[in-house]
Amino acid sequence: MLEVFRFLDKTVGTGICLVLASLEGIKRLFTKTPLFDPKLVKSILVIKTVALGDLTLILPTLRAVKETYPSVKLCLLTTPRVKEVVSGFPYLDEIIYFKPPNLGSLCKTFLKLRKKKFSLVIDAEHYYRFTTILAYLLGAPWRVGFILPGQGRKGLFNLPVSYPLERHEVESFLSLAKAIGAKVSQVKLVPLVISSSDEEFIKKFLKENGVDKDDFIVVIHPATSLRAKARRWLPERWAELADKLISQFKAKIIFSGARSDGELVKKIVNQMKFEPILAVGQTTLKQFAALTKKANLFIGVDTGPLHVAAAMGTKVIGLFGPNTPLKWGPYGKKNIAIYHPLPCSPCTKQYLGIVSSCEKDDCMRAITVEEVMDAVKKIIKKR
Repeated sequence: MLEVFRFLDKTVGTGICLVLASLEGIKRLFTKTPLFDPKLVKSILVIKTVALGDLTLILPTLRAVKETYPSVKLCLLTTPRVKEVVSGFPYLDEIIYFKPPNLGSLCKTFLKLRKKKFSLVIDAEHYYRFTTILAYLLGAPWRVGFILPGQGRKGLFNLPVSYPLERHEVESFLSLAKAIGAKVSQVKLVPLVISSSDEEFIKKFLKENGVDKDDFIVVIHPATSLRAKARRWLPERWAELADKLISQFKAKIIFSGARSDGELVKKIVNQMKFEPILAVGQTTLKQFAALTKKANLFIGVDTGPLHVAAAMGTKVIGLFGPNTPLKWGPYGKKNIAIYHPLPCSPCTKQYLGIVSSCEKDDCMRAITVEEVMDAVKKIIKKR
């Protein structure tokens, strides 16, 4: 169903954008477009529907917008799937959820949003057309969004922002805030809001698994979504890496993941000499965030939990293949991305809706256990 929605969004959505842009162009011939005036902004809607990593990386932008407009109501439109990333976030006044690709849910949400009469809408998607159409039809005086070739979205923004191809996604999102006057002096990730009960859960989990506060705790997250399997590293190399971390550094290895990642982690553990700790399917996202906060190191592939770990202040080593760490690496000066670009790299470009389905995995195979261990030693030395 979701794939059908994406197909319709690309084909039908592009056509709708072009038609609406033409009508908007005619309208502008007879009506003067109002210059952007921050003093007239009374309410702001930010649209960001997917995904876990994206929502984590856009938190600094939401903070920058709210700090620039402290008295303005700031709302976020997103999906329940990423609820735990933004729930409790202090810089948002309201969070509105809808369930794509449910057309009924979208129409109901549109009517609800229309009544709010937003002054400004920020479309933080860089690929979907339906979010741009929604932003336009809400009737806000000002609309901010990324422009990319071939999408038909440009004409629907009166505050367009060229999508930065050579900058990290954190900084790309911040360019939307800068378009409405936000001053960003220091770019830092914002941690997820976790409760004392989440921290107590992890404290109990660690104690039950024999983890002491002085132990060298390493969380390994080897899985990705099924749609992004090309980003996975070889199970036998994860097993070898984990064994070396235990034998050389007496590390307490904790494998994390969703319940659906159980088979992959089992395959890794079955090839290990030592016994790791398993947290697969045992934590909520906020509890996972609390776990990474307690850890000394997180090692994972190109997926949302990597960004959550970085946001929680944990040192991160990310293994990259189909996607470029230039845009999606673990953000932070002390974090490390391991990447061996091939002539075909990068073959994943989320901003164009392209997710690699390559089965050769040459770029991931190029990453060796030895160089990951070298990265670990660098981080330990810095500690």
